[in-house]
Amino acid sequence: MNNRVLCDTCILIDFANGRSRQLADLHSQNIQLFINPVIELELLQGARNKTEMQKLEKILSMFHHLEMPSEVFSVARQLIKQYSLSHGLRLADALIAATALVYGLELLTVNKKDFRFVPKLVLYTK
Repeated sequence: MNNRVLCDTCILIDFANGRSRQLADLHSQNIQLFINPVIELELLQGARNKTEMQKLEKILSMFHHLEMPSEVFSVARQLIKQYSLSHGLRLADALIAATALVYGLELLTVNKKDFRFVPKLVLYTK
């Protein structure tokens, strides 16, 4: 197990809606939590009003924010070519998986089916 974890958007949504304490537990265990711009934007897009937007901004401040260098896009391109037709891999998920691969992070997600076919991608398990 690695102490550096990329958190998928679904994890942040569950935390924001009070359905999971997993992020708080990981934070207390000194696990470094990361997001990329795709995850940040997917989360913010779900805000229904200014109060929710402020709440989400506060949650985002708990994370290390990763940049997405060209290598992430190259890896995502390969993943899409290989898995979009056979497994229904979506653009956002390809970029999230590619970020985890490029930075050597484990991926924490509720939606394991969206990622389990990606070689070398390590899904975080507690």
